[in-house]
Amino acid sequence: MKRLRTKATFIADRYYVRLLEDDLVINEMACKHKQDIAWCCRYMLRWFDKLGGNSKMASASRARWHKNEHEPKGRIWYEKDLRKKWA
Repeated sequence: MKRLRTKATFIADRYYVRLLEDDLVINEMACKHKQDIAWCCRYMLRWFDKLGGNSKMASASRARWHKNEHEPKGRIWYEKDLRKKWA
């Protein structure tokens, strides 16, 4: 069984948040404020579940999306934004 997890790292004034399945990076985001890490995790898990990912953690995150804040407090960089930076 594959294990889904999230990992956050602080690099160069940003918090990078990764969604990992075993050791494979499924998605990555970055945020300016530490308090937005949870928002990024919920966002990635929600989309993982919406797109057919098989995980109890992702399903639970999607089910409780309405209970949490829907807007981050600071700047968010999505995966497409991070690709532009590396290109």
